[in-house]
Amino acid sequence: MGRVGVAVVGLLGVGLAGLVAGRVLVVDDPLPARADAIVILAGSIADRGLEAADLYQRGVAPIVVVTREAAVRGSAALAARGVRLPESAELLRGALRRLGVPEAALVQLRRRNRSTESEARTIARWACTHGVRRIVVVTSRAHTRRARLILRQTLGPSVALSMRGARYDRFHPWRWWRTREGMKDVLREYEKLAHYWLRERWLIRPCGGLRRRQDLAAARTSGASSPFACISRTMSQPPMNFPPTNTWGMVGQLV
Repeated sequence: MGRVGVAVVGLLGVGLAGLVAGRVLVVDDPLPARADAIVILAGSIADRGLEAADLYQRGVAPIVVVTREAAVRGSAALAARGVRLPESAELLRGALRRLGVPEAALVQLRRRNRSTESEARTIARWACTHGVRRIVVVTSRAHTRRARLILRQTLGPSVALSMRGARYDRFHPWRWWRTREGMKDVLREYEKLAHYWLRERWLIRPCGGLRRRQDLAAARTSGASSPFACISRTMSQPPMNFPPTNTWGMVGQLV
């Protein structure tokens, strides 16, 4: 093969990798017949709120859980002058109520989060403390692969996870390179995936790191009354796994 042929093959390879790059980021797990909660990851109100409201109306779960982002930079200075900026969690809850999710079905987690990893830790601690067994997590499509990697590891084997990419998201896995927004999404996700593989995954603990606290609590209380009993049930009562995700080819082997 001459130089021209090598160049053509190289260009085709780069083009194919570019096309597949967006698709690799997107996963969509089968929905369970019934889950304990629908959890919305913070970051985008419109697409994730619409998807979660649809799932709630379909009866997928009885509650919708909302997480909190870190305070907006400068919000403390504004508050000192009597100006209060609404949090994204407040805006999302307001949108969900208008979309038909009653206030009684909304749960807001208290801890503020600065990353997907810290958000997953907050969700895992809530799930393990309350004995949650199955959750459906809603996020933007390009975020689903990385979020599922982190959440599966953080939740541990005692909580079954189904990841749902918002259908209202404008990200297109096959045509991501046609828009600036799509290019930014792909580049950002691969950068953060690299950070996960190189660093984050070595630091993540099941149930958001509550296992060590459970060991200490076991000396003072029985497993039946411990708020972390969900951890002790991991080996004796593992949850049923959901069917394999509908990723294709080698993509499904990445997880």
